[in-house]
Amino acid sequence: MTEARQPQTRRLHPLSFVFALGGLIRSLAAPVLAFAVLGRSVDRIHLIGMLVLAGATLWALLRTRAYSYELGPGELLVREGLLDRTQRHIPFARIHNISQRRMLLHRLLGVTELRLESASGAKPEAVMRVLGVEAARSLEQILRGQQPEEQPEEHREGSAEPATGSAGEAAPPSISDTPSVLHALSSGEILRLGLTSNRGLLVVVIALGTAFQQEFLRRQFAAWMGVSGLWLRNQLFQQVQGQRWQGALLELMLAGLLLFVLLRLLSVVLAFVRYHGFRLEQHGEQLIAVHGLLTQVRAGARLPRLQRWQIDETWWHRRFGRCRLGVAVAGSMHGSGSHGAEPGVQFKELAPIARWQQAQALLKVCLPTLDWPALQWQPLHAVFARRLWRQARWALPLAFGLLACSAVGLIALSVPAALAVVLLLGGAWLAYLRLWARFAAYAVAGDVVLYRSGLWHRRWVIVAMPRLQSLRLYSTPLDRRLGVRSLQADTQGGSKSHRALDIPCLKQEIAQGLRTQAWQAMQRAP
Repeated sequence: MTEARQPQTRRLHPLSFVFALGGLIRSLAAPVLAFAVLGRSVDRIHLIGMLVLAGATLWALLRTRAYSYELGPGELLVREGLLDRTQRHIPFARIHNISQRRMLLHRLLGVTELRLESASGAKPEAVMRVLGVEAARSLEQILRGQQPEEQPEEHREGSAEPATGSAGEAAPPSISDTPSVLHALSSGEILRLGLTSNRGLLVVVIALGTAFQQEFLRRQFAAWMGVSGLWLRNQLFQQVQGQRWQGALLELMLAGLLLFVLLRLLSVVLAFVRYHGFRLEQHGEQLIAVHGLLTQVRAGARLPRLQRWQIDETWWHRRFGRCRLGVAVAGSMHGSGSHGAEPGVQFKELAPIARWQQAQALLKVCLPTLDWPALQWQPLHAVFARRLWRQARWALPLAFGLLACSAVGLIALSVPAALAVVLLLGGAWLAYLRLWARFAAYAVAGDVVLYRSGLWHRRWVIVAMPRLQSLRLYSTPLDRRLGVRSLQADTQGGSKSHRALDIPCLKQEIAQGLRTQAWQAMQRAP
């Protein structure tokens, strides 16, 4: 009778210290540069710099060698730390999301970074920097409950053992040997994605916010803005003095158009960098999204862990006949997505851009019982009066303030002109509220509840009732006077600032009925 083999200790890739050293150098760059600027002796600076580099290299090498992991019976054992040692036992059932990230240096060296996330959502259970591509693939397949393909002996990394489970047991059988591609983006679709997004403006704002933290950059930007503002003022003054109003207006329009085109071009470039080669694959009950030009990301989630879907349709999306389908996974952190050029490592989107038919087909994969064309949308109750009152709390004081400033001569507007402006803006505001209230509605299809809202930026929120974690009926004094309630629900890992579902202005009996139905569905959930 053969004895069961003991779990074999596995370590990171031999080149892991290179990436650990890069992180240490980035953290030590600021103090080293400060010493170099304030120091007096060049020889001492060179000597200290060499000592710091040697110490950082030795520390990175020892720290990466101290990291090890084992596949035990039903759990992953991770040991890390050099001075303060940590040993973590991570059950396989607790690992819900597995993602890989490969930056340009990772791809050149043939390695990858593997992240294991649980349902807690606070931080990853383990971050393995870095593993060989085949070792990461083998470990990911074992954790997903798949049988790794046999690799030639020369392609196996270091101490990585063959594709077997812990204690000599074979890994579970494969769920799906032939993955199917559910959605893919061509170059034309990525171009449309860049044209419909405002990521270029967001990156500019983030860059300016980062630059303003430095005194030198703040002064340079202020000086440049002063020169540019002075030149623009002189140009406009010359146009006004020469009674050339049309020329001044044309110059302003051309400047705005140029800025708009530059921001759209930046958005297109960022879209290609982030979503190049995007494809959504299905491996059994596993969905995996692969995308990225310079930094390649492979993020996945199991279908039972998907708990909230959202379709976004902006004004630009409607011009191209497209929409965006996002998803929230149990344990994912809200607001942790990447807004820069590099893609985020979390599974956040089923389709960054898609036609409506494609989005509905993807929803059908996640929610087989959802029949979108058969949905019966129900309008909200008293929504116009409620939103009118909520926004009038700040709109009315602004209107009265504008009229008061005009009456006392603080602004260069006569009282009739100020009153005309107030009436014009008030009429536009009332028209916006009526259109918003006309579109807002909810629908229930079995154990799935949907809510749509918005005008320029329309949103459809889809939530599966059995996957909710908490329910709440909310009402203000005005709501109680109107006889309405708001139904609020949270999913696993949700927050008060980002609720999974918030349907306002429901009749009290309807809100109570939806709450009871959702509660019963939650009780039936495993």
